[in-house]
Amino acid sequence: MEPNRSEFIERQRQQLTKEGAIADALKHVRYKIAVLSGKGGVGKTAATVNLAAALKNAGNKVGIFDADLHGPSVPKMLGIKKEAPLNGAFWLDPVVTESGVKALSVALFWPGEMTPVMWRGQTKSRTIRQLLSAAKWGGLDYLLVDLPPGTGDEPTAILKSIPDLDGVVIVTTPQEVSTLVCSKAINASLSLGARVLGLVENMSSYTCECGDTVYLFGKDKGRQLARMMEIPFLGSIPIDPLFSEAADTGVPVVNLHPNSLTAQAFGKIAETISGGLPHKEVEAAPPEEHHVCPGAGGGHHHHHKHGHGEGSHCSHGHLHHH
Repeated sequence: MEPNRSEFIERQRQQLTKEGAIADALKHVRYKIAVLSGKGGVGKTAATVNLAAALKNAGNKVGIFDADLHGPSVPKMLGIKKEAPLNGAFWLDPVVTESGVKALSVALFWPGEMTPVMWRGQTKSRTIRQLLSAAKWGGLDYLLVDLPPGTGDEPTAILKSIPDLDGVVIVTTPQEVSTLVCSKAINASLSLGARVLGLVENMSSYTCECGDTVYLFGKDKGRQLARMMEIPFLGSIPIDPLFSEAADTGVPVVNLHPNSLTAQAFGKIAETISGGLPHKEVEAAPPEEHHVCPGAGGGHHHHHKHGHGEGSHCSHGHLHHH
């Protein structure tokens, strides 16, 4: 018998707040990696998206959880389109992009691109935990979590909430102000018991058509920081106009320009990360089933379609893979 609206809401509340709900939602994910930066503007989200694409191109099943509630950029960089907000679903189905990478972001059910998120700390942390516990990722080899910059509520909530987190990748740029703040992000991760998988230096150098390489912000600053903090240095990403073009187009540069220096750098970094992780087996995900949206009684309305989704739509337009 279909639950009425009040019964559905109570069942949803119990599901999202029960002990171990996040662990249960992520039990079919082999490796869970958070991507963090000490400050904004260093290209952390672009790095996350392209690392995911590189891992996918290596034959892995990959997902991205966009935990940046105030500036969610993952959907834009993956070319995900949406028509309307999602409201009241029992489970959340990550979007499957054209490249095969799955993605989930608050931007996928927010009223509009220009509508700001003006929540306080506890509300933000609770929202992140709810999204993590409600997502139906299925079987994944890698889940990359794109954290907001800094060491505030959201990054702390993620690092504390994800069980069996395999580690954190830190993204910085060569400027001294960035590397200084980045050291705080490294220490914050370590103080919370997270393993730092390594440091990525973005915007490291520019190579002109003549073949000369210029280090606009200083040479080897990221490598020096990694050595000082005693963490692995994963690699450098050059300044590349193709990188910016790909982000605006909504296709990872790894896929749009696979022979570029940037794409090759991301491929090597993804390979290094994979090679540094211990072998791990997880419970196989059950076959995906398609159900009508629960709680479809009076007062429950949403019309949500993803540009690159797969599966069947419920009567409300929401794509479900249960």
